[in-house]
Amino acid sequence: MDRQYIDDHHIVARYLADQLPDPEREAFETYYLEHPEMLREIETTARFKSGLAQLRASGELDALLKPTPWYARWRYLAIAAAAILVIGVAFFIRTPTPPLMAANLAALGGPSTVASSHAVLRRRGSSFDAEITLPETGEAIELRVLPEFAGADSHFRISLARVDADDNKQPVAEIDHLTAGEDGMVTLYLDAPRVAPGDYEVTITDDTDQTSRFLIRVWPASRRTG
Repeated sequence: MDRQYIDDHHIVARYLADQLPDPEREAFETYYLEHPEMLREIETTARFKSGLAQLRASGELDALLKPTPWYARWRYLAIAAAAILVIGVAFFIRTPTPPLMAANLAALGGPSTVASSHAVLRRRGSSFDAEITLPETGEAIELRVLPEFAGADSHFRISLARVDADDNKQPVAEIDHLTAGEDGMVTLYLDAPRVAPGDYEVTITDDTDQTSRFLIRVWPASRRTG
């Protein structure tokens, strides 16, 4: 599968609608894991579809699509553009971006429930130390990371980096001042709707700079098992 095939056959839209047959879906997933720019296109398309669904549910979409006299269109467009500009600037200035990764659900500023919990620990004989399937809805994902070194009274820092096909790593998020539970695991939460499918490196470091690194794979919500 190549980019031309994806465009000609509307693969992105069909993938998000879960309308691809298994061979085509698997070929597309292999392609986008090797091409990070395709993941950004998937995310953009998904957000666009979500926005249309919200407009349709509120009844605003029909109003927007209703024919408007030509002499009124420019006035409405000018008013709308000005309003969008003012709202956008105010939102940019006043609204802090919520974190992608946090020590608790409240700090994420969005999800209020946990879709799934995953232990991240060294798995011998496996390519990945954890595999995660993104939830269909806007929930959080709990990660419980087990360091490979002792540090009961330590504070930990955990960073998340995206790994591309050439093994290049792009930092995504970082959080510090974490502590381990009685089971020795350090718990954190991810805002699932903002996590793109792909491979990630999870790095945990303690106060003395002892470090463990783990590789995890994140699958899209539309992935079918079985």
